[in-house]
Amino acid sequence: MHSTPFPILGLSGGIAAGKSFVAAQLQKLGWVVIDADALAREAVAPGSEGLRKVAEAFGPEALRPDGTLDRTWMAGRVFSDDGARARLNAILHPRIEALRDARLRALPADTLGVVLDAALWVERGKTHHFDAFWAVDAPEELRVGRLMARDGMTREGALARLRAQATAPERALHADLVIWNDGRDLSGILGEAQAALLANWKIRRARTWRPTMPAPFSADQLRDVLTDLLSRGGDYGEVFVERRRAHALGMDDGRMEDVLASETFGVSLRLVDGETTRFADLIAPSHEELMESARTLAAPGHGSAAAVPALTPQSFPTPSPVTQDPGQVPLGDKVALVRRAEGLARTYAETLRPGALKQVSVGYGDSTQRVWIASAELKKDTWTSRITEDHRTQVVLRANVTAGDGVQLQTGYQPLGETRGFELFTDEAVTKMVQEAVRLAIQALDAQPAPAGTFPVVLSSSAGGTMIHEACGHGLEADLALAGMSAFAGKLGQKVAGEGVTIIDDGTLPHKRGSQAIDDEGNPVSRVVLIENGVLKAYLQSRKTSRKMETEPTGNGRRESYRHLPIPRMRNTFLAAGSEAPEAILRDLDRGLLVKHMGGGQVDTVTGNFVFQVTEGYWVENGVAQYPVKNATLSGCGPEVLKGLTRIGNDLHHFDIGTCGKDGQGVPVSDALPTILCPALVVGGTAEPLPSVI
Repeated sequence: MHSTPFPILGLSGGIAAGKSFVAAQLQKLGWVVIDADALAREAVAPGSEGLRKVAEAFGPEALRPDGTLDRTWMAGRVFSDDGARARLNAILHPRIEALRDARLRALPADTLGVVLDAALWVERGKTHHFDAFWAVDAPEELRVGRLMARDGMTREGALARLRAQATAPERALHADLVIWNDGRDLSGILGEAQAALLANWKIRRARTWRPTMPAPFSADQLRDVLTDLLSRGGDYGEVFVERRRAHALGMDDGRMEDVLASETFGVSLRLVDGETTRFADLIAPSHEELMESARTLAAPGHGSAAAVPALTPQSFPTPSPVTQDPGQVPLGDKVALVRRAEGLARTYAETLRPGALKQVSVGYGDSTQRVWIASAELKKDTWTSRITEDHRTQVVLRANVTAGDGVQLQTGYQPLGETRGFELFTDEAVTKMVQEAVRLAIQALDAQPAPAGTFPVVLSSSAGGTMIHEACGHGLEADLALAGMSAFAGKLGQKVAGEGVTIIDDGTLPHKRGSQAIDDEGNPVSRVVLIENGVLKAYLQSRKTSRKMETEPTGNGRRESYRHLPIPRMRNTFLAAGSEAPEAILRDLDRGLLVKHMGGGQVDTVTGNFVFQVTEGYWVENGVAQYPVKNATLSGCGPEVLKGLTRIGNDLHHFDIGTCGKDGQGVPVSDALPTILCPALVVGGTAEPLPSVI
């Protein structure tokens, strides 16, 4: 698709939101619309190979008496059986994509643009494959009414169909434009959006589908290394090549304490032979040194030499196009950014409480990493090979503020970071981040000691997804599940959480800290539904764990650098939004804790037990926050919390960022949740204990 001489617009939306109406409006403006539903019907038309494959996979029940596909029967089957849905998708998707590509090739070069209309672009992790992605949505009650009138559904049936798709807040995370189709006139919105898209689609495409760059070694050289690596047996060989540049600045109380720059070039080799893995890493090696290391790793083997095919290049789009490469930004501009943030903190602190500010620390960091991954794998007695590459950019600015009143010192911390370039640091974004850090520090001076006891706790969406990441996410990584070190081990297909609880890990979210084009094994990143409506559906897989579990990698094989083996890791992990207004959840809290910011903590992945710090919390009575609290902790059991969730807000928007540690490796991640009510958590505090309400 990225080679067409005209723009490609991905269009999606919730069922009955009016996606087809918007597509029709764009068609009137001159766009060609290719409807995925129409292509799906063509793929299983009477007499087609697709229909024959469906009948072979699902039996004669899939066909009507006249030989056509029984869509009602098929819908009932795939909506209730994940395996059936996967089998159907495996048949349909390649055929739909082939039909789509044929349509695109047949269009004239002067085509204004093409709309690819499909309901499941978010679910399939494809939203970053287009020159722009637009989502159509409408209020839930309006959509329910449309479904009941259009398809004769009951209200319960209509709600079930809505809940089977990605939520509107999740679609909004991916969308360049959300079109609210609630009866308003859309002509002006579509006209302006079209003009903007036609003006910049070529620039956007060039940044999304980055041109390949010469690797430190040629494809033939890497194939030679793989051939030597697999010369004495094995079923998988890999060469991971990495170049990385990084810069860091640190300012403490107006003094620039650190100015660091680094450049790394290294290569690792991995040989997998059954259950045995042999690994080597080399700093700035020559081709001859790589060959020697490959032969050393191969030496213990006793198998047959692999016939490694020529490496097949594969390219994947990035979900995080970069406008301003931080590696090209002058050092003076980075110093000016840090000084500006430090000055903003001092000015704002004096506005809030003169004389309260005691210390300001500001840190800046950027990293530009380019990787090339060459691999050869034996599957079903056939060797395949490929070479993939990725260009990854991370920037972050952190503010740590200390305030005091002569009796106590309190701190406030806020980061600003994404997989963007230096363009992230707009005046608005930097000011908002710095002011929040100052506000947290000064507000904490007036906080009262937190009460202790077992209470209901409302976690605001601004608290981020620490609870999901630590108390639940790690237990959903396949290596821990395989080792029996997870509270979710052996529970695939079982109910592990409350109804309506859906947890997703998505490496395709635009610009989020855990997003990349490929993982560190060369697999494209994806959207993985881990828990769906309370049922455990999947684990996060690397290549190694997926072979043990007889499934496919999910694009979660990650490593800190060329010096490390890839292991299953989270990327951007979140609890899917519900349908309740967050204000209503808080209003119904008679007595308990409202948490707006979380700090660090500890978790036991085997049991799911956790302890987390609260960096901003409020004691609530009769639905109203009474006063801020300090020195509060939350304790509980992650799986039990998931089972007890009954109220989930519709306000998914804030992702916390961090570096996740596991097995001695750190990788960038983010996490989020909507406002939720935890009916019973142990609140630790230094005030006199209050009678628990549970």
